[in-house]
Amino acid sequence: QTKMFSKALFKQSCKANGMMWAIVTVVTCFILAVVVLICGSGNITETKNAIQDTIVKQEIEAEYSNRAINYYTFASAGLECFDESYAAVVQSALEAVSAYSTWAQGFPMIETGESFDDYKVRVTAWQQTAPTADQFDAAAQQLAQTMDSWIGTMPSVNDYSNATLYALAVLSWAQTIPLDMQDVAASAYMTAMQQMTTFVTQQVKEYNENLKKENADLPDDSTALLNPDEYLFMTMCVLYPQLDEQNETGAAIKAIYDVAVQNGDSYPEYYDVETLMQHLSEDIQVGTQSDYTDSVERVNYRQLRAQELAGVFLAVNMTDQDNVDAILQQLASYGIDSEKYASFGYDYPTVKDIAVTGAISYRGRMEYEEEKIRQHYSTDSDGNIIDEEAYEAEVAAARKAIISDIASSLLASLPDKVSDALKEVGELDLYNLVVGSIYYKLAGLLLPIIYMIMAANNLIVGQVDSGSMAYVLSTSTKRQTVVFTQAVYLVGSLFAMFCMTTVTGCVCMAILNTRLSLTYGQMILLNVGAFFVLFCLSGLCFLTSCWFDRSKRAMALGGGLSIFALVASMLGLFGSPILPSIVRMSSLNYFNYITVISLFDVASITAGTLTFVWKLAILLAAGLVGYIVGSWKFVKKDLPL
Repeated sequence: QTKMFSKALFKQSCKANGMMWAIVTVVTCFILAVVVLICGSGNITETKNAIQDTIVKQEIEAEYSNRAINYYTFASAGLECFDESYAAVVQSALEAVSAYSTWAQGFPMIETGESFDDYKVRVTAWQQTAPTADQFDAAAQQLAQTMDSWIGTMPSVNDYSNATLYALAVLSWAQTIPLDMQDVAASAYMTAMQQMTTFVTQQVKEYNENLKKENADLPDDSTALLNPDEYLFMTMCVLYPQLDEQNETGAAIKAIYDVAVQNGDSYPEYYDVETLMQHLSEDIQVGTQSDYTDSVERVNYRQLRAQELAGVFLAVNMTDQDNVDAILQQLASYGIDSEKYASFGYDYPTVKDIAVTGAISYRGRMEYEEEKIRQHYSTDSDGNIIDEEAYEAEVAAARKAIISDIASSLLASLPDKVSDALKEVGELDLYNLVVGSIYYKLAGLLLPIIYMIMAANNLIVGQVDSGSMAYVLSTSTKRQTVVFTQAVYLVGSLFAMFCMTTVTGCVCMAILNTRLSLTYGQMILLNVGAFFVLFCLSGLCFLTSCWFDRSKRAMALGGGLSIFALVASMLGLFGSPILPSIVRMSSLNYFNYITVISLFDVASITAGTLTFVWKLAILLAAGLVGYIVGSWKFVKKDLPL
């Protein structure tokens, strides 16, 4: 029976190649230690983290500004609807009151020398001129009906024997006039609330419909669509504290302001309807149509209230823990945790400042743009724009552009390719890229491949070419023993080399003692993958070493193909998807299809998937084929001894 392994030959191979193995191993481990320690120290990720933090903060603040502008817009429009509805009810009621008061002031007094019978006729004629409820619109119906009922209780002139007694009775009756403006105000408030609710709901619906028209593929559950309930609730918040805190909505709104007060704000003042009613009353008295709701003073009041309280609403909601958790879930792909998010400083004052600043910017620019656009349109004698539809379309376009400018993120403000590239850089794991893809697939393979080429050549064909193989085979050592022993040495030396790199990598990770994106298990798998690559290439070099009788031919083919695989992998890296598109040259990705090193799937290992297993199996199989075929050829061929 032939002995398959020769200790003497193995020792000879160790002695002949040991120094080269030691130098390559030490240098490789040293380079690995430098790479791991430098990358893990954090310096390499500072630029990446700065870019990532900038992108994340810009995205967050853009979303805050966008929501603040939406809150402000809908709140301001909702308050305008409220004022107009409130004014309509109050004005109708005041007109009814004025009509009844004017009629009452026309009460006929008895004239000197006039008979009581003639006076009765004049009083009866005056009573028939009293206003009736059906003369007024729906807003004043309740008050008019009350006044009608009151008129029905007026003393009848026929029940009195003289004018003096009748006049005293009428004077006493007049003092019971039911002019309760508090009831009018309450009725106006309820009507205005209902109108505002309908208006805001419809406006949100139209906004969502327009957004869907612009983005046909927008899903119904998209976060870009506005929630009608949220915006209706927010609009009601600007009316606080008039709302009844005993009902569910009022209690929820009070809870919003309770949080605001805890953060240094104060409860808002009552929404000012008294001034509105005062101006309406004054205009009715002088007989003019009130336009106070559209005055600069009232518009500024509504806008300032909407601006301030929309900021409060956003700040309270965005600092609520449930909403913060939702934000963290969306930012998980950036590696943002609660501690990192807290470092951004998005507390109540900061979020409110972002919201109010965004609303102020939007408000100021819209006023400027509207005035500039208005100058290009003709108006009628009343100052109304003739081509109203074209004007509104241009204003809407300007509004969209302003919102896009104020509330756009860093990524959205850049061309698509640039923004995508920056986003990729922000999400890139530089540690895994440098240690995994650059070192273990490229730099870390260079010296071991050179060692493997030279060692494979020295073990078989080098000895055949120099004639020393004749001395080996002249002893009792068989060819099978020679080829098996040399194969064991080559594989064993490579395995020992990567055992050393594995230990070096793990020790360096332990020295860092910091959180790294690479685990010990992944570090071991990277070394296993690199060994399998060398095993595959060494099978090729061992095959050529056994096949040829001249070193130059074996090294040219086996060594040349091995170096080509490494060079192709280097070029392929610059076209690989693991690099950001800003530095990626896609055409170079074709090199990844012509090198066996591509079967070393670093991305799969670092991502924690199992795709790399079947690829490493291919490398193992290819290496075994090389060793088996090479051994068979060496045993069977005629040697030039």
